[in-house]
Amino acid sequence: MALRVALCGNPNVGKTSLFNALTGMRQYVANWAGVTVEVKEGIRNWRGAKIDFVDLPGTYSLSSFSTDEKIARDYLLYKTPDILIIVIDALSMKQGLYLFLEAAELDTKTILVVNAIDEARKQGLYIDKQELAKHTGVPIVLTSAVTGEGIDELLDTILKVSSSEKKNLQFIFGEEIEKMIKTLETDIMSKPPLKGFPIRWIVTKYLEGDPETVNLIGQTEVIPGTFKEKIAQERYKHIDLILKEVLKSSSTNLTISDALDHVLTHKYIGIPIFLALMYMTFTFAFQTIQPISDAIELLFETLSNFVRASFKNEIVSSLIADGIISGVGSILVFVPNIFALFLVLGIMEESGYLPRAAFVVDRIMYSLKLSGRSFMSFLLGFGCTVPAIMSTRGISDSRERTITVLSVPFISCSARLPVYLLIASIFFEKQKGLVVFSVYLLSIVVALLSAVLLNKVLFKGEPGFLVLELPRYRIPKIKNLMLYVWHRGKHFLVKAGTIIFVASVVLWFLSYFPASGDPTKSFAAYIGKVISIALKPLRFDWRLSTALVFGTMAKEVIVSTLSMLFGFGEGESLKHALVNSYDSVTALSFLFFVMSYIPCFATLGSIISEIGRKYLIVSVIYSLAVAYLLAYLVRILGGLLI
Repeated sequence: MALRVALCGNPNVGKTSLFNALTGMRQYVANWAGVTVEVKEGIRNWRGAKIDFVDLPGTYSLSSFSTDEKIARDYLLYKTPDILIIVIDALSMKQGLYLFLEAAELDTKTILVVNAIDEARKQGLYIDKQELAKHTGVPIVLTSAVTGEGIDELLDTILKVSSSEKKNLQFIFGEEIEKMIKTLETDIMSKPPLKGFPIRWIVTKYLEGDPETVNLIGQTEVIPGTFKEKIAQERYKHIDLILKEVLKSSSTNLTISDALDHVLTHKYIGIPIFLALMYMTFTFAFQTIQPISDAIELLFETLSNFVRASFKNEIVSSLIADGIISGVGSILVFVPNIFALFLVLGIMEESGYLPRAAFVVDRIMYSLKLSGRSFMSFLLGFGCTVPAIMSTRGISDSRERTITVLSVPFISCSARLPVYLLIASIFFEKQKGLVVFSVYLLSIVVALLSAVLLNKVLFKGEPGFLVLELPRYRIPKIKNLMLYVWHRGKHFLVKAGTIIFVASVVLWFLSYFPASGDPTKSFAAYIGKVISIALKPLRFDWRLSTALVFGTMAKEVIVSTLSMLFGFGEGESLKHALVNSYDSVTALSFLFFVMSYIPCFATLGSIISEIGRKYLIVSVIYSLAVAYLLAYLVRILGGLLI
C-alpha cells in the first residue's frame, strides 16, 4: 500500500520539524516564517505501508495572493493527496483553525495535528482533544516534533484514516452567504472546466475574491470579493466558540516572552538594540575568530612552499602551488569567519529574535512603501542572495516583490565577505571589524534607498503591510544550530571544490601564459586593460578590473584573482603588493564597488526565474550604475579629505 500525505500549516508552527520527525530527514528548520518556499518530499515505511510525505510551504490561507499560498493551494487542488494533515500550533490555534476551515472543504480525508503540545503544557495550557474532534469532525493528534510525542500515533492515524470512508466536511455560514453559495453552485455546476473540483470550495473562494478562482469561474452576476469580510468574520466567530470549549489555561501571569518583547520590540530602543547586536556579531566573527583564519593561512602558505620545492617542472609547480593551492586556499582561509558569522546569526534566528528585528524596522520600511516582510528577505541576503530572492515568494504584492528582488542583491552576501576581509585587514587593520560592519550597514542603506528609488521611478504604489506572527522565544538547540551553520556555510566548501577550483585553474592559465608567469603580459592583463578604460575615473587598474570581471562568476573569485595577478602572492607578500599598489581611498572605493555591482551568476538565474528575463537586464545595468556612482563618490570625497 502506498499513500501520499500532504502537510499544510501556517508558517512557523513546526511543520517542517514534524516532516523531519515523520520521515527521518534533516530539512533545515528555522524559528522564522517562510523557510519552506518549495514543496519537499520524504518517504516513511510504517506497518507495511509506504507513506510519501509532502511538506508544503507555510501559508495563512489557501488563496492565490502570494507565491507561498499559490504553491500550497495548487498542490492540494490539482494533485489531491490521499490524506491532508493540517498542522496548527498549540500556543496559537486561532490562525491555524482558520486554515483548517478553509482546507476542510477541499473534499480530502483530513487529520488535524496540534503541534508543540509540550510547550503548551509548560505554559499551563490544556487542550481538550475529544472536544476539538467533536467540533471539527476529524481525527485529532497532539504532537511535539521536538520530543517525538504523538509521532507513532499520527502514523497509526494515517493508516486508520486511509482505510475509512471519506467524510463530507462543511462549514455552514449564515443564511445570506449560504443562499449565495447555493445560487452560484447551481450556475457553475455545468461548466466543463470545473468538473472534478470541490465546487463549494471554489464558490466560497470566488466570494472571497480569490483571483485564480475568479478566472476559473468566469463572469457571474455576483461581484467577486463581495462577501470576503463577512466570510472571515463568520469563520473567526466560529473559531472563538471552538476555542472557548477546547482551551483551558491555568496561568494568567506575564510570561518571559511578553516581558522580553516589551524591551526588544520597543519603538524607541528596539532599533539601537538591533544595531548593537549586529555590531557585536561582526566583531565576534571578524576579530575573535581571526587567529583560526591566520593559522589556516599559514598552513596553505607552508603547503604551497612545499609544492614549489618538490616539483622541478616550473609549469606544473606553478599550476599546483600558485593556481590551485593559492587560488582555493585564499578563499578557504575565510571559512572560520563565515561559519562564525552564521553561528551568531543562527543563535539570533533560533532564539526568535530576528523576526522581532523585522518587526521593529517595519515602521521604517512602511515609510519606504515596503513592509517588514521585505526586510526579512534583506536579512536572509546576509547569508546568500539566492534563497533571499526565493523568500520574496511570500510577498503578496507583486510591486513590492519586484522591488525587493531588485534591491536584495545590494545586501552584502557572505560570498563578498572574503573580499571585505582581505581589503579591510590590509588597509584598515586596526579598524577591521568596524569597517566590515560599516560596509554591511551601508549595504542595507543602499538596498533601502534602492527600494525608494524604484518605487518613485518604476513602481508607484501604496505601502505594503506586514502580517507577522512572532514566534516564541526558544533556547537554541545545538543540533539545529549546527544544521543552520552547515546549510548556510557549506556552499563555500562546495564552491571551493567546484567553481572556485575551475576558476583558479582558468585564471592561472590566463595569468601565466603567454609570458611564462609574467602576469603583466598575460591574457588576463589584456582583458583587464580593456575593461580598465571604463574604470579609469575610479583609478582601478587592469588588475582590479580583471578581478571584477571574474568576480561576476562568484564574488570569492575576486580574492583568488588578486592573489594570482600580483605575481601569485599570498599572505604577507600579497598584502605588501596591494599596499604598494593602491592607496586607502582606492581600496575603499573598490570595496564599495564590490558591495554593489553585478550579482553572481546564480543570483542572476534566480532573478530570471522569480520575476522574468527582462529584469535581468534591469538588474545588471542598475547595479553597475549604482556601484560606479558609489565608488566615484568615495573617490571624490576621499580625495578632498586626504
